[in-house]
Amino acid sequence: MAMNVPYEAIGKGFVQQYYAMFDDPAQRPNLINMYNAETSFMTFEGLQIQGAIKIMEKLTSLSFQKINRIITAIDSQPMFDGGVLINVLGRLQFRKLGFYTRICIKRGITGCDTDEDQPHAYIQTFVLKPVGTSFYVQHDIFRLALHDTADEDPPHAFSQCFVLKPMGNSYYCQHDIFRLSIHDSA
Repeated sequence: MAMNVPYEAIGKGFVQQYYAMFDDPAQRPNLINMYNAETSFMTFEGLQIQGAIKIMEKLTSLSFQKINRIITAIDSQPMFDGGVLINVLGRLQFRKLGFYTRICIKRGITGCDTDEDQPHAYIQTFVLKPVGTSFYVQHDIFRLALHDTADEDPPHAFSQCFVLKPMGNSYYCQHDIFRLSIHDSA
């Protein structure tokens, strides 16, 4: 199969569609249709999960109600099987119903805000696999970019993802995406 020429448009379109569903709690269950029942694989903060049902169990178990998301960069590459490798760098701010907010809702008090967390950088990598004229998420890796450092001038975080292909008894790097985790703070 040939490389997918409009890979950048496919990557950006996929990211917009995926996050529109993920960020809306009412739409989040529809993400199951983007994963394969058996072969999709997710790594979420180090936890490895296989199959659409188990992936959705993880995604629907997340405690936040709403997300404010800023996408800093989307890097895409065509894969030789017609798929697309996508690396996303962004920031998340979680909004969850805290104790105070639940009490306000229970008592019918309006004007209560949700508890907000500080924005966190994140990196998410997708491998889209072609199926007919569409794609499914074959691999999904998510990691918050949290660092334990007290330096006044800490080193910049970075994201790098590789796709390795077998070659005899070894492997070669077929794809490599590198991105410094620098966000526009404005």
